[in-house]
This record gives sequence, C-alpha cells and structure tokens, in this order.
Amino acid sequence: MNYHLILFYLISFIFQYTNSVNINTGFTDALTLEEYEDDVELIKIRFDTTRPCRFFSDDRYPKVEKGLANCSWYEDDACCKRTEVASVFESMFTLHQASSQCRNMMNYLMCFFCAPDQYLWYIKKHVKICQTFCDELYKHCKTAEFSGNIIGTLYKSGLEFCEANHFNVVTNDCFKFDENVFSSAPYLFPSATFLFSLVNLCLVII
Repeated sequence: MNYHLILFYLISFIFQYTNSVNINTGFTDALTLEEYEDDVELIKIRFDTTRPCRFFSDDRYPKVEKGLANCSWYEDDACCKRTEVASVFESMFTLHQASSQCRNMMNYLMCFFCAPDQYLWYIKKHVKICQTFCDELYKHCKTAEFSGNIIGTLYKSGLEFCEANHFNVVTNDCFKFDENVFSSAPYLFPSATFLFSLVNLCLVII
C-alpha cells in the first residue's frame, strides 16, 4: 500500500474542505438557507441571529411594525407589514356560530405570515403546522359556519382541515398556537369575526 499516496489524497481533501467552509460558522459558504431545510437544527444554529422572513423573502427580517390590526401581538417583532395584513383580512368570509376560543385560534392561524420565527417552520414554501394546533382548532371550530358551510361537515378532522388548506402537519419544529396571546383584553375579538380563504393565501406559496 502506498502510504505517501494516501497521505497526499488526505491532505488534498482537508485543503479543499477547509477552503469551502466558513471558519466562523462551520458551514459551507455555498449553501443557501433553502439547502439547509432538511435539518432544522442546522437552521437554528445558522440563522437564529438573522431570522429571515421566508414567507416573503430571505432578505426580509423581523422589525417593529405598528398598526397590525388583527395581528397586533406581533407589532414589536413582525415579519409582515400593515398593508399586507389589511390585504389578507379584506378577503374573508364571516365566521358564524363560533366560540371565542375558535375565533382566537382561527385569527392566530391567519396571522402566521407575521411570525418572526417562521424561518424554522416555513420550509420549502410550506407552513409546518403543529398537529396539536390543527386538532384543537377543529375541536373548537367544527360547529362554526362560513359561507354557508359547516367546518365539521367539510372536514372530518383537524388533520384534514389543515392538509386541505396546504399546511404540512407535523409534531415538532412547527407553527403552534400561543394561548397566552389572547389572555389580555386588547387581543380579544367580538362575536363575529372572519375566516379568510386559507387556500388562496397558501396557493401563493406553493
């Protein structure tokens, strides 16, 4: 066995590797955020400091955005703009016969594109939503009606509801409901709220 030849190849490999890796981050410079998407842990390490707003662009980052009607809990650290929220909430159907919990959860779902941590669960142009969120939303909203349709009639489970609206339902590293948001009065909504077309919004991103 030619040990000198083996040593030559080993040194060559190390040289090529160290020249392709950023010594400050330990990651290959050529890799984009999109190429990290199959490893959430790498995304956390690499992008926790920048937190790109991926629903819109890898070049947009969370910032203060006042006047976010219906998504005001994100105002101090938002990926969305006031005009974008207004545009989404303009194209909605009235939601009838809904409990306060249903309204809160549906409203929270509608604001997912404002979340500053979306770089962790907006993967390959799909929202990774927690199955617990889908299940609880369906539990509280299945008797609600919009545009003449009962949610529980159209969909047989929370999984079916979320998947029909192009969400990727998973159990970890996902968009989850924060019930603490609605524990304070400013975020509570009246008895009639709205349900926008989830399909129309999600079709923009697939």
